[in-house]
Formats: sequence, C-alpha cells, structure tokens
Amino acid sequence: MTRTKHRTLIKILILTPYLILLYLLQATVFTRLTFFGAKPLLLPLAVAGVALFGGKVEGGVFGLFAGMLMDMACNQPTVQFTLLLTLTGLLVGFLSDTALVHGFPSFLICGALELLVCSAVQVFVLMVLRGAPFSVVADIALRQCLSSLLFVIPFYYVSRFLVRVM
Repeated sequence: MTRTKHRTLIKILILTPYLILLYLLQATVFTRLTFFGAKPLLLPLAVAGVALFGGKVEGGVFGLFAGMLMDMACNQPTVQFTLLLTLTGLLVGFLSDTALVHGFPSFLICGALELLVCSAVQVFVLMVLRGAPFSVVADIALRQCLSSLLFVIPFYYVSRFLVRVM
C-alpha cells in the first residue's frame, strides 16, 4: 500500500468514530439539553475544526458526511445541512490552506460564522416553508448560536489533536 493510501486510511479510521460519536451526542443527548433557551449544534463546530486544521479535502469530506448526519438528526429538509456543511468545510479548508493562521482566533471566527450561516438557513427555511415570523425564529437562531459557542474550546482542542495525529 502506498504512503498516500495508508495516510488516507488512517484519516478515515480517526475521523469516522469522532463523527459517529458527535452524531450520537447531537441526536440523543443534545436534543434534550437547552442552553440560553435553545439546543446547541455540535457538528458545524467539528466541521470548522477539521477544515481549519486538515484543509479543504478533509473539511469538504467531513462536512459532507456531517451534513448528512445532521439532516437526519435535526429532521431538516433532505439536503439542507449536507450542502451547507460540505460547502463551509470546503471554504474554511481552502482559507486554511491559503490565508488563515491555525489558531484559536481563526477557529472561533470560522466556527461562529459557520453557526450563523447554519442558523440563517434554518431561519430562512422556517420563514418560507412554515410561515414563521422573523422575530421569533431570529431570536431562537441567535440563542442556538450562543448555546453552540459554549463548546468552542473543547472542539478546538479535540479537532486540533485529531488532525495532528493524522
């Protein structure tokens, strides 16, 4: 087996259990917990971390699978998070490869922006498909971003560790 194939296999073996664990936590534990009156989203922070420390390929692939699992966990329209997390994983990974410093400030900014984009898409879908008033869904979206940001420090260290091991 070539070195590239060996390295790809190691990445898959490291990131797959991490993704499954996060999905299980998102779908079981964090659907029952609320912070600031909203349920936190874990997978967008994980995508930001993998993309920042791993690059565009790892970020895009991890975002694709995280998005598919997130669509199932959050009972959203079929490809909403799949497309969103794939694109943001690719974008953060591209910026990581070209312009961003691999530190906590970059992770915080990328994670916060990714959470805001996820919330904005959810707000848009709720307003268009269900006729929800903007003021109500925007308040919930902001609370969801704040509750998710409570986990930014653990995700920074875990993502950095996992990608460095690869």
